[in-house]
Amino acid sequence: MPATPLPLGTIALDADAASPLYRQLYDALREAILEGRLGPGARLPSSRLLATELGVGRNTVLAAYDQLTAEGYLEGQVGAGTVVAATLPDSLLQLDRQAQSVKPKPANANSRQLSKRGQALSATRRLTPGYARGIGKPFQHGLPAIDEFPAMLWSRLLARHSRDTRTALFGYETGTGVETLREAIAAYAGAARGVTCTKDQVIVTVGAQGALDLAARMLLDPGDPVWLEDPGYLGARGALAGAGANLIPVPVDAEGLDVAAGIARHAAPRLIYVTPSHQFPLGATLSLPRRLALLDHARQCGAFILEDDYDSEYRYQGRPIASLQGLNKADTVIYMGTFAKTLFPAIKLGYLIVPEALVDAFAAAIRISGHVPPAAVQAALADFMADGHYGAHIRRMRAIYAERRACLLAEIEGSLAPWLRPAPGEGGLQLSAFLPDGANDTMLAAAASQAGLHVSPLSLYRLEEGPPGLYMGYASIPEPALKRGTRELAEVLRANRCPTWP
Repeated sequence: MPATPLPLGTIALDADAASPLYRQLYDALREAILEGRLGPGARLPSSRLLATELGVGRNTVLAAYDQLTAEGYLEGQVGAGTVVAATLPDSLLQLDRQAQSVKPKPANANSRQLSKRGQALSATRRLTPGYARGIGKPFQHGLPAIDEFPAMLWSRLLARHSRDTRTALFGYETGTGVETLREAIAAYAGAARGVTCTKDQVIVTVGAQGALDLAARMLLDPGDPVWLEDPGYLGARGALAGAGANLIPVPVDAEGLDVAAGIARHAAPRLIYVTPSHQFPLGATLSLPRRLALLDHARQCGAFILEDDYDSEYRYQGRPIASLQGLNKADTVIYMGTFAKTLFPAIKLGYLIVPEALVDAFAAAIRISGHVPPAAVQAALADFMADGHYGAHIRRMRAIYAERRACLLAEIEGSLAPWLRPAPGEGGLQLSAFLPDGANDTMLAAAASQAGLHVSPLSLYRLEEGPPGLYMGYASIPEPALKRGTRELAEVLRANRCPTWP
């Protein structure tokens, strides 16, 4: 099917306008889709062709395409390129408008429509290539080495708390979490991460996404400005967009979030989302001058800082960096942690450490929402931590992951050197590697997926243009599979004529 001719005469991009070029293009394409000028299944021109016709950079077109795909207006089809989605986020509204012309609108029609929040949440999709979640699939990211987890020990602890119905664990949960687990988290966060808190400030959540959703609902009204790292974590983008936030992309460099750039873009955010210990996905550590500048600005403008400390345990050079919350003297920081990366994702346990003034409100909200993890799982984890198993497991996995990271870096600097240059970083379960200018990381990631490799394009995580690259995991992949995967990835890049570094 040939690409559908776009109504280019209606697309006027103004380089001097306040809105970025990619946003102007996004608005124009979205309007054309909603008005029916681009119908379901219509194939759009390639990003390279459209960029040439509009006289803009290719990354501008890719950013607009990616945003429309994330919101459900476009979808990628193997062999067909980018097409208009068959079912659009606004389709219920369109069908309702059509129905008005042929029959009266039912009195209860509004009850069958999603709220604006519901539409935003349901339209937020992860754009990663499809793959089966398993162990050892290069270069699957976001997954620890589950096969190394002490499953028999864990099952004994869980069984112990699941069979005695006389305990309070079988009653109603209070909302903040099992007390022994909150005590263990407070002790661990204080000793390992430099967090200053009591157990009463710990709110146990259903994983990291539960923590993000709770914080967004409690702190934001629709339209509130939020600083978001760019590139940044898609889960945070989805939760914040679902809350109706006005997302302010703030660039990231080798020192982490560019605080001065954020102030220039919007000086008075309501919330600042940041991954200071290990920036997602580029891996930078927020420098001390920027940490102090960020805390000072948040204090002055009355903003909250949501510190996502998702995998800081895994730092392979020097000691782990202390948390931003530990430097905070004005109760502006809400600290967020998860056990998905240190243990296993299906445990679905995360936590927030909130200022004392917010504890009662957060506890009441989590009780009302019902998003409380099972008490027996919480109690088992409390024992796992208190008995020293958690610290021992982290130390053991840190050594394994360091070896796998070194293996992947050696392969990137070897067989993948013509195409990839690793981003600076000193830890984590995955890494980013930059491609030369002109490379289409989205196309290359899709080609790698077809070859059975899981990599994500860096453009996926961007709201604005930036250098292309690939996001690659190593934690769950044994070294032989990493070496085999790099050879296969080199063949993919070569076969798809990826530009090389000079």
